[in-house]
Amino acid sequence: MIGLTGLSRSQLIIALAVIAGFFVFPLYAGAFRTDQLGLFLCYVMFALSLDLIWGFTGILSLGNAIYFGGGAYFIGLALKLQYAATHATRYGEGAIPDFMTWNGLTEIPRWMRPLRNVWFAAPAGVLAMGFLAFVFGVITFKRHIYGVYCAVITLAESLIFEELIIEKQAYTGGFNGITDYDSYSGSLHFYWVILAVTVFFFWLSRKLTTTHFGMVLRSIRENELRSEFFGFEVANYKIFVFTVAAMMSAVAGGLYAALNGIVSHQDIGPILSIEGVIWVAVGGRGTLIGSMVGAILVKGAQSLLSEQFAWIWDLLVGFMFILIIVLMPDGIMGALLRRARRRRAIAAGRMPAYEAARIEETPTT
Repeated sequence: MIGLTGLSRSQLIIALAVIAGFFVFPLYAGAFRTDQLGLFLCYVMFALSLDLIWGFTGILSLGNAIYFGGGAYFIGLALKLQYAATHATRYGEGAIPDFMTWNGLTEIPRWMRPLRNVWFAAPAGVLAMGFLAFVFGVITFKRHIYGVYCAVITLAESLIFEELIIEKQAYTGGFNGITDYDSYSGSLHFYWVILAVTVFFFWLSRKLTTTHFGMVLRSIRENELRSEFFGFEVANYKIFVFTVAAMMSAVAGGLYAALNGIVSHQDIGPILSIEGVIWVAVGGRGTLIGSMVGAILVKGAQSLLSEQFAWIWDLLVGFMFILIIVLMPDGIMGALLRRARRRRAIAAGRMPAYEAARIEETPTT
């Protein structure tokens, strides 16, 4: 039986158990591990946004970190401006951030002053990133640019924005980024806020992908021209989902900046975007849960291996990624779903075991 959540009873029980596990974890783990898991959840939200556009719609974006990093910079700047105002004599300067003083500025630029209020900066960052994604979508999707061309354009866009962040160091901190502000590290309540937002984004993603809208997204992914033939405004669907994904990424980036205590150009560059694609591929694109599993698995492996094998941890993570892709081309969740479908087919007697085995050859959608 499928309830209002879109999950069966067994799936709902599993989901509630997982949420309870994430809720209880900080009560037994230290502050460091709790903060680490909070950062992983921010990456989970970023992976969910990528799964929406790539896994369900077929838009391979190598520049989605622009929106994650954009949201992070809005919050990082807001917290830095607040910190500077309360520590005005730390370096002998007035109530402006240290990186502005080092670059010859004597006052906060007029256009940046509203960001001193974090409650303004948070929604402003999300809306700004949504508007940027909307403009990009109109320019790209209305011109029927898709596939590898879209990937190349988003990659170039990411490189441009990263270079702008580095060049405009008087306003962004440049290569060093934005540091030394009061973060929410060690705050149990803030961790629970991140967890609540993650659960909400998963619910929202489920709603978008399990309705008629989600069926249209899948049809666009499988055959864009055929979807247009049946009368769907493909460009409008792609623009909408791309904008929603960008705003989700911006929220994730803002929470990340507030918890991490540092924002750098790497948070807006192509490396993070490519890592996100890897997380979705490892977990299984087009499954939502797979992208979440992939993000936590890869980031968790990076963290643990870097602690134990500091000199070769990146090679070990790369080997793990190659092994998973070779053995499970549809990702971890894709492989599990194929096996579950085969077992249900055999148990129901709809087909013999040798025929049901062919299900494993069918890609998971």
